[in-house]
Amino acid sequence: VEIHYRLHDKQYFAIGFPNEEGGYEIRNKFFKGSIPPKAVSLIRNGSTTVNVYEGFMDFLSGLTLGYGRTEDNLVLNSVANREKAYRHLDGYEAIKCWLDNDNAGKRCLEVLQKRYGDKVKDFSVVFRPCKDVNEYQQEQIKNKQQTIKTKLKV
Repeated sequence: VEIHYRLHDKQYFAIGFPNEEGGYEIRNKFFKGSIPPKAVSLIRNGSTTVNVYEGFMDFLSGLTLGYGRTEDNLVLNSVANREKAYRHLDGYEAIKCWLDNDNAGKRCLEVLQKRYGDKVKDFSVVFRPCKDVNEYQQEQIKNKQQTIKTKLKV
């Protein structure tokens, strides 16, 4: 959704991504924040497999790249929300983790693997050496644009 807000007598707008408890993650070029309460976001497609992302920009990038379109998707909206995700994750046969290639993402993956065992698969290898799915998508776009520019010069 489009969120409009006022800060220091100036009007702003941003993309708003709703969560399960009525809050929103909000982003624009200048601001990254949330409207409480902070919670996870679950997008159901009727699948027994769920893709887990740290943030909604990674989720949207994943969809754009073709990941998880027919599966359920869970956005943590922060690795700190991991425990809030358990009630959703408990029923899945497979959990695909697209978590960031940093210490917080790796720690979250370890905790999920400890709780769910072999159901959890690490998909961060798909976008290495990039930090996250969104950065990987941006690199893909940049490479594609460079290829087009190179071909046009010929």
